[in-house]
Amino acid sequence: MRRVVVTGMGVVSSIGNNTQEVLASLKAGTSGITANVAMQEHGFRSQIAGDVKLDVADYVDKRTLRFMGRGAAYAYIAMQQAIEDAGLTLEEISHPRIGLVAGSGGPSTSAMLTAHQVVLNSG
Repeated sequence: MRRVVVTGMGVVSSIGNNTQEVLASLKAGTSGITANVAMQEHGFRSQIAGDVKLDVADYVDKRTLRFMGRGAAYAYIAMQQAIEDAGLTLEEISHPRIGLVAGSGGPSTSAMLTAHQVVLNSG
């Protein structure tokens, strides 16, 4: 059996945008679930969400950001945090035996709202 070693972590979530913030929120029992104005405006039955409070433009180059949805930008930011947390250099991460595992709670709300609007307008 091959072993896997976790060397670094990164987090972008509704309860914090790095591992320290998330740990503090978990210890304090803080919920990241709040009322979502966009969902209210669109009349969704569920009007709460775990929104991320983060300006992605502060972390991702504007040219790169043009081709990313919010969820992809959050994953990119968390990946950068994990690489920094691991103390890895670009040469070290550019290796066939190095991998990255990412997880997401679902699609971005803005993508769902856009799709919903298309259905309303186009049938």
